[in-house]
Amino acid sequence: MSIQDRLSVMIDHRGLLERDAELEAIAGSVAAAGRGEGSVLVVEGPAGVGKSRILQESATAADLAGMRVLTARCSELEQAFAFGVVRQLFETALASADAREREVLLAGAAARTASVFEREASEEPPAGDFVVLHGLYWLVSNLCRRRDLALLIDDLQWCDTPSLRFLVFLSSRFDGLRLLVVAGRRSVRVGTDALADQILADPATVILRPKAFSASATAQFLSGSLTGPVDPLFASTCHRATAGNPLLLRELVRTLIAEGIAPDAAAAGRVLDLGSRAVGRLVALRMARVSASGVALAQAVAVLGDRIDLGTAAGASFLDGPQALESAAELERLEILSITKVGGVLSLEFVHPLVRAAVYESMDVVGSGTAHARAAKLLAASGAGVERIAAHLLHVPANASQEVVSLLRSAAAEAVRRGCPDGAYTYLRRALQEPPDDTSRLAVLEEAGRAAFLVDHQGSADLLQQVYDRTTDRGAAADLAILLGTAYLWLLEPDRGISVLSDALAHLPPDQEDRRRRLYAGLLDATWIAPVPESILRGVPALRELPAHDSIGGRLLDCAIACFDMAGGDPSATDRARLALADGSVVEEANGEGALLCGWLALLAADDDAAMVSMGNAVTNARQTGSIHSLAPAYTFQSLGWLWRGQLAEAEHDAREARRLAHLAGLDLNDLFGDAYLAAVLMEQGDLDEAEETLRSIGVTVTGHPVGPAYFALDAHARLRRLRGDNQGAVDAAATAGRAWAAFGFTNPAMGSWRSEAALALHALNRTGDAHEIAEEGLDLARRWGRPRALGRALRTSGLLYGNAEGLDLLSEAVAVLEDSSARLEHAYALADLGAALRRSGSGGAARHPLRQALELATHCGAAPLAAYARTELIASGARPRRVVQTGPHALTPSERRIAELAAQHATNRQIAQQLFVTPKTVELHLSSVFRKLGISTRTSLSAALAQ
Repeated sequence: MSIQDRLSVMIDHRGLLERDAELEAIAGSVAAAGRGEGSVLVVEGPAGVGKSRILQESATAADLAGMRVLTARCSELEQAFAFGVVRQLFETALASADAREREVLLAGAAARTASVFEREASEEPPAGDFVVLHGLYWLVSNLCRRRDLALLIDDLQWCDTPSLRFLVFLSSRFDGLRLLVVAGRRSVRVGTDALADQILADPATVILRPKAFSASATAQFLSGSLTGPVDPLFASTCHRATAGNPLLLRELVRTLIAEGIAPDAAAAGRVLDLGSRAVGRLVALRMARVSASGVALAQAVAVLGDRIDLGTAAGASFLDGPQALESAAELERLEILSITKVGGVLSLEFVHPLVRAAVYESMDVVGSGTAHARAAKLLAASGAGVERIAAHLLHVPANASQEVVSLLRSAAAEAVRRGCPDGAYTYLRRALQEPPDDTSRLAVLEEAGRAAFLVDHQGSADLLQQVYDRTTDRGAAADLAILLGTAYLWLLEPDRGISVLSDALAHLPPDQEDRRRRLYAGLLDATWIAPVPESILRGVPALRELPAHDSIGGRLLDCAIACFDMAGGDPSATDRARLALADGSVVEEANGEGALLCGWLALLAADDDAAMVSMGNAVTNARQTGSIHSLAPAYTFQSLGWLWRGQLAEAEHDAREARRLAHLAGLDLNDLFGDAYLAAVLMEQGDLDEAEETLRSIGVTVTGHPVGPAYFALDAHARLRRLRGDNQGAVDAAATAGRAWAAFGFTNPAMGSWRSEAALALHALNRTGDAHEIAEEGLDLARRWGRPRALGRALRTSGLLYGNAEGLDLLSEAVAVLEDSSARLEHAYALADLGAALRRSGSGGAARHPLRQALELATHCGAAPLAAYARTELIASGARPRRVVQTGPHALTPSERRIAELAAQHATNRQIAQQLFVTPKTVELHLSSVFRKLGISTRTSLSAALAQ
C-alpha cells in the first residue's frame, strides 16, 4: 500500500476513535431536526482535536437522513467580509436554483436579503441590520420547507460578525424549523466573543468537547497507520509526545513515514524530538522537500485564502498553468493542499487551517504584505468584488495611496449596502491608517464614525469628535453633535454629550430652528442618563414658552419637555406629548432617538392609549426598514406599556425580545431599562428567582447597583425584597430607589412604586408613623398627577395601612378610579385588597363580588400570585370559586387578536408570521389558543366569532 493510500485509510477511519458520545449526539440532533425540533450543536476544542472530522460525520448523517447539507468554513482572511459565512452557506443554493425555485426561496421577507447576495449595487436604500437578519431567517425557513436542512460551519472562531449575529438571531427562532446547525469552534476564553458566548449559553445548544486520544487509542491509531508491529514503548512515547492530539499525531505519522522511521523501541528517542514540535515545524519539514514553484504556490494560496481557483493562484505565484498544476499535484501528494473541481474549475485549499497558518507564518512581514498587495491587484484586474480586494488591502502596509483609500471606501459602502456596518467600520479604519489626503480625510472620518455608531459607540465617539472639532459648517456640525451626543449617552458619558450639544447650540446660526430644537431635545434627553445639571434646569421655562414649530426638531423638543414636566408631576405634559406624536412623523423620521422615548414615557405615565399606538408604529417601522438601534428601544418601552396595562404575556415577550436584540447590537444601556421591566413582569407572574437573577445580571443586588440610570431597576429590587419577606431590605432598597429617582428629577409616583413598597414594608415592621408619612406623600403627589394607575396604587397603599372604615373608603375609591382605566393589573390588586378588607371586617358577602372580579381579572392578566391570593380570600369568605375560563373575544391577548384578525382575512400562517415578524410555530400556537377561547374549530368561523 502506498503512503498516499495508507494516509487515506488513516484519515477515513482512525480519526473516529473514542467518538461514540459525539456520534450519538449527532444522530439525536439529526433525528430531532426531522421532527421539527431545530437545534444548534457546537463542537468545541483545541486545534487538532478532530472538530472538522466530527463535522464531516454530521454532514454524512444529515445526508443519509435526506437533509440538504450546506457548508461554510470561516477563515481569518474573510473575517471582514460582510456576511461572508452566510454567503458561503446560501449562495450556491441560490445560484443552482432555477428561476421558479429562486422565486420561492426569496419569497416574502426573504426578498430583503437580495443586498447580501447580489454583487451589483442596487438602487434600493441600504437595508437596516434587523431587516437583513429577519430576511435571512425567512430564507432559511423557505429552504426548510423544500427539504430538511443542515448548516455546517467550521472554524466558527473566525466567523465574520454579521454572520455570527445572524446565527444568534436564528438560534432563538428554531421553533418548527426542520433545521440542524453544527459548528466547529476552537476553544477560546469565555468573554472574548460576546456573540459566540450567547450561542454557547443558550440552553438549547448542545456542546460537544471531544477529548484527545487515550494511550490505547493512540496505539490503535498507529497500528493502522504504520507498516509493521508497533512497539508498546514507541506507542506510549508517541502518546506522550503529542498528548494524544489527533492532528499532531497525524502530522507525526506523516513525518515518520516520510523519514522512513520504523515503529520500534529504538526509534522512541527520535519520536520525542519530532513529536514535541508544533504542527508548523512538522509542516516545515515536509515543505523543505517541496520544489521552489511548489513553495511559491503554497504561499500564494495561504495569502489568497482557501477555495481559490488554480488560475488566480498561478498568477499570484508567477507560475504558468502547467507549472501551477504540477506544483499543486506535488503539494497534494504531500498532504499540504487538496484539489477539488468546482463548476469545472480546479480549486485549491489547505488540508487544515493549521497547515495554512504554518505556511503563512513562514513568510516574513514584508513578503506577506507584498503578496497581499499583488493579490489585490490580480483580483482587481480579474473584476473581483471590491470586498475581496479590500480583504487583502487590510494586510498591506500603509503607503499613503489614495487609490487604496478609494477602494476601501468603496468596500465600506458595499458593506453598508449589505446591512453590515461592522465590515464598513473595519475598512474605513484601515483607510484612515493609509492615510487619506487632506481633501478626503474629514469625509472618511465621518463615514467611519457613522458606521461605528451601530457597532462601537466608543469608536464612534472618538471619530465623530474629531470630525466635529474640524467642521466649519455649523449646520453640519449641529447634525454631528446630535449623533455624537447620542453616542456619549450610550457610553454613559452625559457630561461630554451635554458639552458638545451646548457648543453646537452656541454656534448655530439663527435661521436653523429645526436643528436648534433637536439640539435642545438632546440636552433634555441627557437628563435620563445623568442627574439634571442646573444649567439645563434654568433653561426649561424658556423652552416651554417657545412658539410651536412644525418640524421634526420641534416635535422632538416637545416630547423631551413633556417627559421633563411629567417627571415633576405636571399634568399638562400629556397634551404636549400627544400633539408631538399625533401625526406619526417623529416615528418615521427619528425612530430610536431618545426624545421620542421621552414622549412615549410621558404618555405611558398618563395611561394614554396614544403611547401604545406610537410604539406599535415604531416597532412596525423598525422591523420593515430600520435597525436594531431603533427596534430594541421600541420593544423595551412597549414592554413597560404592556406591564402597566396588565398584559403580562405581551410584556414578557417584548422585554425578552428587546434583551436579545440589545445583546446582538451591544446596547448595554438598554438592559438597565428592559431588564428592570422584565424583572417586574416576572414578579407579577410569580417567578421571583428569575426576577432576582435578571436584576443581578445588570448589577442590582442587596450589596450594590450599577452607575447610571438604574432607577427602574432599583424600584423593582425594592418590590422583590418585600415579596421575599425581607421588609427591612425592602425599606433600604426603596430608599435607594427614591434617591435615584430624585437625583434624576423624577417625583411623579406614576413612574416608580418605591413609596408604596417602602410604606407597606414599614407597616409590616410596625413603623406605622413612618409608613403613613410616606404613603400620604405618595397620595398627595398622585392626586396632583390625577391619572388612574398612579392614583389607584397610592389610594390602595393608604387603604391597606389604615385598615378601618377609612381604609375601606380609600380602597373603594381606588377601585372606582381604576374601573374604566387601562390599568387592569392595578385594578385587580385594588379589587382583591378591597375584598380581603371587607372579609376581615366581617362583610363576607360583600367581599365576594370584588374578589371574584379580582380573580377573573388577575387570571386574564397572567398574574398567578394575585389570582391565588384572590382565590384564597374567596374561599375564606365562604364562597366556592369557580375555575376561571377565558372565553370570548375579550379573552384574547393583543397578539392573539392581531393574528386572529389576519387569519380571518384569509392570510396563511406563513403570511401572518412574516407580517408580524414572528415564527410560523408562534402563529400556530396562538391560533390554537384563539380557537379554544372562541370555541371554534375552523378559520371560516373566525370573522363571526370576533364580531361577537
